[in-house]
Amino acid sequence: MNNFPNVELVKFPEFDEVDQKLFESALSHFLKKVGYDAKLHLTLKQYKRGGLRTQHEAHGTLLVMGKKFFASNESWVLIDTLQSVLDKLAKEVKKASSKED
Repeated sequence: MNNFPNVELVKFPEFDEVDQKLFESALSHFLKKVGYDAKLHLTLKQYKRGGLRTQHEAHGTLLVMGKKFFASNESWVLIDTLQSVLDKLAKEVKKASSKED
């Protein structure tokens, strides 16, 4: 499932074809922003709160430029949750790199 050597996925379910393509696209776009030498660790927790729906909670840790960045999000839609975590991490890296300049 994971075609990115710098990315570690923990407790991830098997995606269907559409979600798999969306997730790979989001990861590729994210790695272009932060650099391909970055190490990303994503952990996913899923909760059933009654009924058929599942709530997703994602935690991301990024190691880039010798610094660690953290982000998390929870939502009912898995792909939205993951994309939000990646966006938050990218913003943190951008903010840190702009402070150095």
